[in-house]
Amino acid sequence: MKLCNNCGYRLEGFEKFCPECGKQFKEPEDREDFIGSIFNQFSSDMNDIKEETLEFFNDLKIDDVIDDFSTNSQRALNRDATYVSRARIKLENSGDNNRIIRLCNKAILINDRNWEAYHIKGKALINLGRYDEGIEELISSLALKDDNLEARCYIAKAYYLKGDTGYSIKVYDSILNVDDKHPGALKGKALIFFDQENYYEANKYFERANNVTCLSRKLLNKWDVCTKKLKEE
Repeated sequence: MKLCNNCGYRLEGFEKFCPECGKQFKEPEDREDFIGSIFNQFSSDMNDIKEETLEFFNDLKIDDVIDDFSTNSQRALNRDATYVSRARIKLENSGDNNRIIRLCNKAILINDRNWEAYHIKGKALINLGRYDEGIEELISSLALKDDNLEARCYIAKAYYLKGDTGYSIKVYDSILNVDDKHPGALKGKALIFFDQENYYEANKYFERANNVTCLSRKLLNKWDVCTKKLKEE
């Protein structure tokens, strides 16, 4: 039994029109043509998709994708923090500054917003006498963490070691304007005035530094020299 799919009328099977609603039925060959046209359109669409996909992968730089995936994966695992931690320990204990720089570079490659990586790298460069490079790294650290007074202190130290004591004092003063008991800035200014044989100012800053931190034997010896020079005057 065959029914009209429009009105449900029972058909004999040979009708070209439904006697009840008048709907025209397609011939088998018409249905085949219709199905064929759908299949051809589908094949055409699939070919278009295939070509667009191939073009996408041809334009894509696979090496860059792999690098990005590796970097993002390592960032998700906090690998940059691991490298920074290792660099910090080496800076405090071993003094292997070249190794420290390499560790910091690895951390920055994973996360270029890790302020401590630039900070530690800058200190290591200064320890190697590469003052200008060290200053640049410390400035990068400050750009990410502008309240990092220790970075400013090392910048001042680098300028002092370069022989630019005037600018070094300005940087130390900028630190003391924020924290007038900052031990690094107080000791830094004391050393500059000592080298300039300005024993009065050196004595003043050695005393202020001694009030907030324990001075090393080397600094205590310089302070003793200041005291003796002032007594001689």
